[in-house]
Parts: sequence; C-alpha cells; structure tokens
Amino acid sequence: MQIYNISINSQYQELVQYKDPQWPVVFYHTNIRKNIVGYIPLHWHEELQFVVVTGGHVCFQIHGEEINLNEGEGIFINSGVIHEAHADSCEGRYICWNVGVHIASSYIEKKYIGILIQNEKVPFIPFSPSINWQNDIMEAIKKGFVVYENKSFGCELVITQQYLFCIERLVTNIVPNHGQKKVVYDPRVKEILRYMHHHYGSKITLDDVANVAYLSRAETNRLFKKHLGRTPFQYLLAYRLDRSKELLVRTTSSITEISLEVGFLSTSYFIEKFKAAFGMTPNQFRQVEKKI
Repeated sequence: MQIYNISINSQYQELVQYKDPQWPVVFYHTNIRKNIVGYIPLHWHEELQFVVVTGGHVCFQIHGEEINLNEGEGIFINSGVIHEAHADSCEGRYICWNVGVHIASSYIEKKYIGILIQNEKVPFIPFSPSINWQNDIMEAIKKGFVVYENKSFGCELVITQQYLFCIERLVTNIVPNHGQKKVVYDPRVKEILRYMHHHYGSKITLDDVANVAYLSRAETNRLFKKHLGRTPFQYLLAYRLDRSKELLVRTTSSITEISLEVGFLSTSYFIEKFKAAFGMTPNQFRQVEKKI
C-alpha cells in the first residue's frame, strides 16, 4: 500500500491508520517521491517502525543526523522519535512496518519492549545486510510484508511471530551492549514546532519562537540545529512551501491567495522561494500535478 499524504495532527504525531483498530499493525510500500510534498515530512508516532529500503537511496533525518540507506539496508525507529525521509530520485522506496507497542502481552511488553522504548540511547538503529542479526530482522520485515499483502487466514499470527522475532534480535544484540551516545530529545522543540504549525499563516519572528521555549534567540537557534539540523526559519520556510503545494493541488485559489494563506507577505518572494526549492514555479507545479 502506498500513502500519498500521511495524516499528522497538531502535535505533528502521525495518526497511523490500521485496517483493524484492535490489531495495531500496518505495512506500507512507500515511494517517497509520490508523497504530495515530495518527501515524508517531519513527524513521530507511538508505534515502533521497521524499514527495509527496496530501491534507490533513502535519507532519514533523525535528531539532526542524516542516515543514508541504499537498497537492501534498513532502519529501526523507536517510539516517539521525530524523523523525516527524503529520496534523491523516483527510485527511492521502502517497506515500512509500524507496530503498536501494545500488540504483545503485558508481560512481554513490560520486560522486553519497554527496554527499547524507555532507552534514550536507542532512538534508531540502522540495519546492514552484512551483519547477520540485522539481516535477520530485514528478512522478517519482508516476510511479514508478503503475508500482510496476501491477507491469508492466520496472517496475524505469522506477522506477530515475525514481530516478536525482531524484538528478540534487537534486545539481545543492541540493548545490553550498544555504545551509541545518549540522545535526549528536548520537549521545547515540540513546543516550537506546535507553535509554528498553528501560526505559519501569520508573521512569525525569532522573538516569537524564542518566547515559546523561554530561551534567547541564540539559544533557540542552537536548540533547533541540534535536534533538527536546521534553524527555526529554515524549517518554517520549508513547512510553508509544503503547505502551499497541498493548496496548489487541492484548491483553485490563485497564487497570490495561496502565498498569503501560508504566510508569505510577497507573492514574488513566494514564487522565488518555491522555484528555488522545487525547480519550477507554483503555476508550473499545478499544471504538472493536473496531468498526473
């Protein structure tokens, strides 16, 4: 299943859609460039996420770090970790497996899964096919995806079995011995993002953003760069442009109306930044999307 626009709430939490709410498991086979904004935007989810890249090259941005993955490689992303994904070509695609943390028994969840989700040293774990236990996990992801797509009787049992196998591989190989630096995600970043998402259509100054986090302007910039790898206004510009793409596709509003709605005071400046980001003007983008 391909998703074209992930559902994100005001807290930029992805609202994962399950076929059956009583069984919190979903697989996607995602071509990143087919997302309406051309990439998978910044978000987080309570679910654990397992990924295998099936084509091209994919770049995940997590905690200000770039994790570059090629076909045959993968990644585990922990519950609550903010991330986004990009591809440098239309070939960039991956199998994504989101699993609710409460799918297993309360005993298993507390003793083993809790080790992962409560461990601040494990925001993510890249997978390489050259490392046996990591390759085992990627094979389990692919097997689970095939079973999920086939929808045969008993598929839930097989997929749950593969999930518990992945958890066993993770907790026995990573948690006791891993040496990644401790990563603590500052909740003030979420407060800043929430403010931007609510007010992006209005004028926002660095003082406004700093006041949300009770920081100086310089400290606000440092905080944002540390966790997201960019300044607040680099993020805000990208967010406004992404929202404009959605409006260009979904509405018949004029370019001027859209530019004002997403927070640009000058239409010419909006067009300039849009073209710099996407290689075409807003009108050209709208015409291309109409033909698809």
